Amino acid sequence: MKRICILIITLLGGINIIGQTSWKRNGWECRISEKGTLEQIVFKGNQRNDTIPFFHDPSNAGPSFYANTGHGDVKATWIPDGYHSYRATIDHVECRLTYKEWKGQPAMEITLENKGNAPFQPVKAGIRLGIDTYMDKYPDWFGKYFPTLMMNEKTHFYGYLQTPSGHTLGVVSPQPVASWSVDYNLGYQDPAPHWFMGHRIESLNLDLLNALPLPQHCPQDLWNLKQGESKTWIVAFVNINTPDEFEATLHQTAGIPLIRMPQTTYQPQETAVFEVLASTPTIEVTNDQGEPQPVTIKNKSGKVKEVACTLPAVGLYTVKVTDGDKLAQGVLSAHASWEWILRHARKGALKYHQKATSHIESWYGFHSSFIAAKYFPEKTVDEALRNRFDYLFGLLHNQEKMEPTYYASRIQNTSGTIGMLVDKYEAYGDLEDLKKASRLADWLMNTWQRKDGAYVNRNTVYTSVIYVAKSMLELTLAEQELGKKEAAWKEAADRHYISAKRAIDQLVASQGDFETEGELTFEDGMISCSALQIGMLALMQQDEKERKHYTDAMLQILNSHDCLAQLRVPDARRRGGTIRYWEAQYDVQMLPNMFNSPHGWSGWRAYATYYAYLLTGEERWLKETFNAMGAFSNLIDYRSGDLRWAFVVDPYLKVKQACSADTHVTADSLSFGNPHPELYDTREFVIGEQYVNMISDWQTVNTQDNDVHELFKCIGEAMLTNAFIIERPDGEVTGYNCQVTRQGNKLTVKANEKQIVNLHCNTRNACTISFNGKSRELKEPYRGWAFGKDIYQ
Repeated sequence: MKRICILIITLLGGINIIGQTSWKRNGWECRISEKGTLEQIVFKGNQRNDTIPFFHDPSNAGPSFYANTGHGDVKATWIPDGYHSYRATIDHVECRLTYKEWKGQPAMEITLENKGNAPFQPVKAGIRLGIDTYMDKYPDWFGKYFPTLMMNEKTHFYGYLQTPSGHTLGVVSPQPVASWSVDYNLGYQDPAPHWFMGHRIESLNLDLLNALPLPQHCPQDLWNLKQGESKTWIVAFVNINTPDEFEATLHQTAGIPLIRMPQTTYQPQETAVFEVLASTPTIEVTNDQGEPQPVTIKNKSGKVKEVACTLPAVGLYTVKVTDGDKLAQGVLSAHASWEWILRHARKGALKYHQKATSHIESWYGFHSSFIAAKYFPEKTVDEALRNRFDYLFGLLHNQEKMEPTYYASRIQNTSGTIGMLVDKYEAYGDLEDLKKASRLADWLMNTWQRKDGAYVNRNTVYTSVIYVAKSMLELTLAEQELGKKEAAWKEAADRHYISAKRAIDQLVASQGDFETEGELTFEDGMISCSALQIGMLALMQQDEKERKHYTDAMLQILNSHDCLAQLRVPDARRRGGTIRYWEAQYDVQMLPNMFNSPHGWSGWRAYATYYAYLLTGEERWLKETFNAMGAFSNLIDYRSGDLRWAFVVDPYLKVKQACSADTHVTADSLSFGNPHPELYDTREFVIGEQYVNMISDWQTVNTQDNDVHELFKCIGEAMLTNAFIIERPDGEVTGYNCQVTRQGNKLTVKANEKQIVNLHCNTRNACTISFNGKSRELKEPYRGWAFGKDIYQ
């Protein structure tokens, strides 16, 4: 009899050992704790097993039922309710959870039932998943799961979490989920009792019910659970072999329609091409006035349809897919010209005041100012911004010693200013600006460079806080040009190059064990700035062995950063953005934390992907760069030309924002520190999936919303003057920032804008290329700048 009982338990899939249940199926195994929460899921593969860790601490453990009725989150405790089943109650609403297999995947069946005498209308209520997202130390964070993509559709939900080491975990529900949210750790009080929020994620929540308003593509009827009403959801965890298989795997598993968009941004009049994974879909593309655009649809393979649609004018275009009773949505973009973007970025730098503070983010707009002045001079606005820079520079620096007067250890202020001085020199040709930059560089390397090469803020490595070494290399490139004629400039270029190389070599030697400003985590900028600086140095190497050494190091770091970037979302407003979440409190005086993507610091990854393309020729990297540039361009409203700060990804956030200016300073004053939003009058309101406006036009004290200009600096380097052509393996030749026509082995390339004078070619066969009235014969496969001179050649 005893043997029979054991057999029955085994067949049911669970053995109870010391209060834990091991729940096994072919290809995966789950461990359920005695409290009813998951401890881990292990997906078993031929070559490796992937373990999804769950929080074990009761405060973050999950899955757990939680609700917020307006007075903070309340989490319930599970009570056993049958085999692999549990129940919990909050405010007379019972949640029943059963672990079960669903279409071969580990899953939860969740039912909410209102057993009370009044409607249940929470701010939000649902399941705190409990997947361990807390990235706090090296090397543990390589196995933690970042919530990279969460998408609520009207009829279903899907998304994925990803580790820096590369494993992807899909999450899917065939039922509509109202919203999602993220919980964060608290950071520090400054001043007490006001809290700034931290840099780590404590929970990802599926908010099955959520108050309105929500974005239009989200369910609009899941804000209420009537008396006696119940709703049921299936939520499944799906192992994704590679990110490229994400859409196909979820479609095959859950039967939901998915939109796969390798490219999300285009030039006006170009034809957008994307794929729809669905059975019998109806596909519609509309402009921002709701007018349908002609589409062509053809079968590609199986249930995959290829859709083509010409985007006639600058703007955002909504893609809607109906497949039976399921709906899916995406967004395409036709971007404004790069010239228009830089001209309006410069206007934004004047409108949203550049201020002298403890943080370079508050005067970052000078990058846009000087890049625009170089290519598109406008005397009045350029003179105003040039004078403004000189005024702030004088406030912040001792110009006799040529060193910062305040916050000298914040070396990113100095390195960033070096970069601005280089931009200013290139715009106006005043050698005094380059001399200032060179002297500041000497001060920085002599004061804050450690013996091992690292640039530091006291005892913390700051090489990758913004990108200290890149700024030094930008200076080096300008000095090298002058050094062709003057020995003193050559000497300066050599010592600044050696300094930057030593710092980058220290990054390479760190093997991912990087340091950064603030609370340590697997931090977007720490990783992307390390990758971009290594990549920039790689491009400057003439020795192929050295070039490969740095290229390999950069790619390893860049690949780990995929989990922090929006690389699969079918939304041009967000595609290529990196996921930051603690900047709003400093930049626009808004709480709580929120996913800002793109944010100004998204530009750091875009530099890295641009360099990766130049180094490898892999189109993936150019496409990622171009998609990101399109998302960046939309931070300038294409209808009004006004500058916005960032795009917020979260579907629903109750936010609090300062709404009164500081009366103790003016925009012309010195202003130090991070003034907490609650030191001022505040207002509360709801935002979700939208752009957030700048505040430096009215807030006088230190705010850091001008960090958005990093994106336009990146556009200025990678896109403003450059076109690219690629010959693909099938012989097709395509262009970025240009149009290509082919007659035999002759390629005629027409730039999309007049200031595009450089052409990068990536060809597999001999050909003759005509560009801007000039021709060049390439007698063999070629990858490099065929026209114009790149700064790295």
